[in-house]
Amino acid sequence: MYEVLFNDISSFEYNIVPVRRPSIPAPERNITETTIPGRDGELVTSDNSYKPITIDVEFNFMSKPNSWAQTFRNAKKWLTGKGKLSFSDDPGYFYDVYYVRISDSERSSTRIGSFTAQFVCNPYTYLTSGNTQINLPSQSITNNYDVSHPLYYISGTGVCTITINGKEFEANVSGSMYIDSDLMISYKNNQNMSTFVTGDYEDLWLQSGVNTVAISSGFTAKITPRWRCL
Repeated sequence: MYEVLFNDISSFEYNIVPVRRPSIPAPERNITETTIPGRDGELVTSDNSYKPITIDVEFNFMSKPNSWAQTFRNAKKWLTGKGKLSFSDDPGYFYDVYYVRISDSERSSTRIGSFTAQFVCNPYTYLTSGNTQINLPSQSITNNYDVSHPLYYISGTGVCTITINGKEFEANVSGSMYIDSDLMISYKNNQNMSTFVTGDYEDLWLQSGVNTVAISSGFTAKITPRWRCL
């Protein structure tokens, strides 16, 4: 049976069933069109970023007697906040959800209802395998997908230099530190440590293909690569 999971929880746990498999929109590139007087056509520029996508999922549910409202409340609680959206016919992949919009519920009887959940997502599809932390290789790492924005974990004490494809990023580490190249922040124990790093977070991104990697001696590093594709 077809399943929809949000934050690894199936809709079936709430007696909510998807009506049909949703359509998945293709990501749309952010493009700026500029009209220049005296020039044919338009000047088109892009920063190679993409707009968020919205995935609409229609749900039906059947409640127990006198519990229609509670079933809908449970649905709204389940779909609150951000997280991971995945589908049973696409195993190993998920969407990074920014937030969820829920339509009013239509009530066709005292026990049956339906509603639509709009999942507003990052335009990329993420691989579940990319959420696994691995030891940072000492020489190279191969990215078989699109450019990824990894999460780094550094342990050691002193100034650590991470070099990715010849570009350096320095971190003054005291025991350990996380460096999030997607959110572009560094932290330890939920404390912002961004003032203890020097460099561009973009330089820590893993390009498609082979990436050369080096780290200062005396430090160890782990990486959550966050593999993704359009």
